[in-house]
Amino acid sequence: MILSVFSAIAVIFVIMFLYNYSVTRRTVIKNLRELATYLTDNTVTRVDRMLVSIARIPDNFAVLVEQHPFSETELKKMLAGIVENNREIFGAAIAFEPYWEGRKEKYYAFYAYRDAGEVRISSLGGPQYDYFTMDWYQIARETNRPAWTEPYYDEGGGNIVMTTYSAPVYIHRAGRREFAGILTADVSLKWLQEMIDTIRVFQTGYGFLISQNGTFVTHPDTGLIMNASLFSLAEERGIPYLRELGRKMVRRQQGFSTEDYENVYTHKKSWIAYQPIPSNGWSLGVVFPVDEFMADARKLNQVIILLGIAGLLVIFLVILFIARSVTQPLRKLTIATGRFATGDFETVIPHIRQKDEIGRLTGSFRLMQQTLAETIGNLRETSRQLQISNEKLEEYSRTLELRVKERTAELVSKNSELDAALQTLKAAQAQLIQSEKMASLGQLTAGIAHEIKNPLNFVNNFAELSVGLAKEVLDELERHKARLESGDLAYFRELMTDLQTNSRKIHEHGQRADSIIRGMLLHSRGKAGERQPTDLNALLAEYVNLSYHGMRASDPSFNIKIESSYDPGFGMISVIPQDISRAFLNILNNACQATVQKKIEQKGSYFPVLTVSTRKTDHHAEIRIRDNGKGIALEIRDRIFEPFFTTKPAGSGTGLGLSISFDIIVGEHGGEIRVDSEPGEYTEFLIRIPC
Repeated sequence: MILSVFSAIAVIFVIMFLYNYSVTRRTVIKNLRELATYLTDNTVTRVDRMLVSIARIPDNFAVLVEQHPFSETELKKMLAGIVENNREIFGAAIAFEPYWEGRKEKYYAFYAYRDAGEVRISSLGGPQYDYFTMDWYQIARETNRPAWTEPYYDEGGGNIVMTTYSAPVYIHRAGRREFAGILTADVSLKWLQEMIDTIRVFQTGYGFLISQNGTFVTHPDTGLIMNASLFSLAEERGIPYLRELGRKMVRRQQGFSTEDYENVYTHKKSWIAYQPIPSNGWSLGVVFPVDEFMADARKLNQVIILLGIAGLLVIFLVILFIARSVTQPLRKLTIATGRFATGDFETVIPHIRQKDEIGRLTGSFRLMQQTLAETIGNLRETSRQLQISNEKLEEYSRTLELRVKERTAELVSKNSELDAALQTLKAAQAQLIQSEKMASLGQLTAGIAHEIKNPLNFVNNFAELSVGLAKEVLDELERHKARLESGDLAYFRELMTDLQTNSRKIHEHGQRADSIIRGMLLHSRGKAGERQPTDLNALLAEYVNLSYHGMRASDPSFNIKIESSYDPGFGMISVIPQDISRAFLNILNNACQATVQKKIEQKGSYFPVLTVSTRKTDHHAEIRIRDNGKGIALEIRDRIFEPFFTTKPAGSGTGLGLSISFDIIVGEHGGEIRVDSEPGEYTEFLIRIPC
C-alpha cells in the first residue's frame, strides 16, 4: 500500500516535471527563433546594404563613362577616387575589349587598389593575367548585366581573396550602343569576415557565409575559407545533416533548423538559422549552441527535481507512519498464512483483538487450519505417488526422443552417402560413354584416313607432275612459236595456262585434304609422348608469341594487345610438352581468329585484347586464356569439343583443333578444360592439369 500510494504521487510529480520541461523548452525555442530571425535579418540587411552600396558605385560610373568618354588620366583618377572614398572597396578596375580603339596591345586595363594605407594604380593584363578569360570579365560580358563573382584569389591583380562586382561599360558609336569593357569593384573577404565576426550568439555561437555553390566565404575556422564547402565538410565529417542544410542554403531558402548536430568549430551540439543575401545569392548561417541557450531552463529543471525529491521524501515518511498503525496486524497475519501456505500447518495464527475485518479474517483462518490439516496430509501422500509416476514417464519420453534422433541422424548419413555415390556413378558413366565414343570414332577415323591417303598421294603427285608438264609444253611452244599461226599459238597458250591453273588447284586442294587426314590420324592416336618436367610459364609464353607471329604472317594488318600474368611460383610440371604445346596453340589461334572476325564487323570501334594467366593451387596448375572476341553462342557451346565441328567458314578450319586439345588435356594428362563465354563479349578457356 505504501509503495502504491508513493508511486502514484511520484508519477504525478514526474508528469508535472515533464509538463513544466515541455512548456519551458517551447518558450525557450520560441524566444530563440525570434532572436534568430532578428539576428539573421539584421546581419543580412547590413551585408546586403553594404553590397548594394558597393554595386551602385560601378553602376553609376559605368553610366558616366558611357555618356562622357574619359581620357586615360581621367580614368585612373576616377578609379583612385572610388577606392579612396569607399573604405569597403579594396580595389576598382576598368578593363576594355582586346585591341581597344585600334591599339597594338591586346590588353588595355587599369587597376586602383589599397597597399599599405595608400592607393596605387597598375596596369592589368598579360599572358600571366589574361583577364578576358576570368569570371569577373566573362560573366558580365556574356550576360550583358552586372554580376557578383564567386570568391577567388586574384593572383596578379589584388593578390588577395576577394569577390568582385562587375558592371558592363558601353559606348555609342555610329548610332549604336556597343560593349566596351568592364568596370569592377573588389571587396576583400577579410573585411566581410570582420563584419560577420561581430555576430555574438551567447558565448560560443558564431556566424558564417557561404557562396552560391556552398563554398565557405567567412568562418571562424579560417582554414575552411575557400578550401571547403558545406557539401565537402558533410562528406569528410560524416554529417548528412550538413549536406541537406547546404542544399537549402544554395537554393536561397530561409529557416531555423532545430535538429541537433555537432558544429565543426567548437564541437558543441548546435542549431542553425540561415537566410539568403538578396544582392548576390550568398547565404548567411548563424550557429546557436544548445547547451548555452538551454542553460537557464536546465537550472530551473534541476531546482524542480530537487524540490520534488524533498517533497516525495516527506510524503513517504508520513505515509509510512500512518501505514504502520494499520498494516502491522495484517502483516503478522500475512506472515502466518504464508507459512501455512508453504505446508507449515502447525504455525501459530496471531491473536488479534480488533473486531474489524482483520479480526474476523483471523478467526476464519484458525478454522480453516483445523479443517485442512487432515485433508492436506492425505493430499501429500497422493502427490508423492503421482510424482513417482511422472518421473518414470519423463524418463521414458527422454530416452525415446534420444533413440529417434540417433535413428534420424543414421538415415540422413546413409542418404548423403547414397547421393554422393549416385553422383560419382553418373560422372563415371558419362566419362565412360564419352571414352567409348572417342575410341570408336578414333578407330573409324584412322581406317578412313589410311584408305583415303594412298589415292590422295597419287592425286597430289600427278597434279604436281601435270603442273610441270604444262610448263614444259609452254616452253616448247615458245621455242616453236615461229612455226605456228598466231591464232593457234594463242589458243595453245590459253589451253596450257588453263591446264596449269587447274593442276595447281588440284594440287592445292589435295594438300589441304592431306592436312585434314594428318589431323584425323593425330586425333585418332593414343598417348604418344613421354612426360617430363616442363616450365609451363615459359612454354605458354613461347606459344603466345608463336600464335601472334603466325597470325601476323598470314595477315600483316593483324594486331592485338597481349596481357599476361604468370605465377612465379608455378615451378616445373610433369607433362608431355609437344602435346600440351599443341593444345595451347590450337586455343590461342582460335582466340586470335575470334578477335579478327569481331574487328571486321566493328572496325574502328574495337581493339582486340588477349589475356593469358597462370596460377598454382594445392593440387592443380591452372591456365586461363581469354579473348574479347565474338564469343560462343550458348546453343553450340556443348559441341565445340566434338571432332569436325567448326563455326569457321568453309575451307578455313578442319574442326579438329579443340577436339585434339580436349584429348591431350583430359585423356593424356588427366586434367580438365572448361569454357566460359558471353556472345559478343568474351571467351575464356580454363585448363587445369594435376601437379
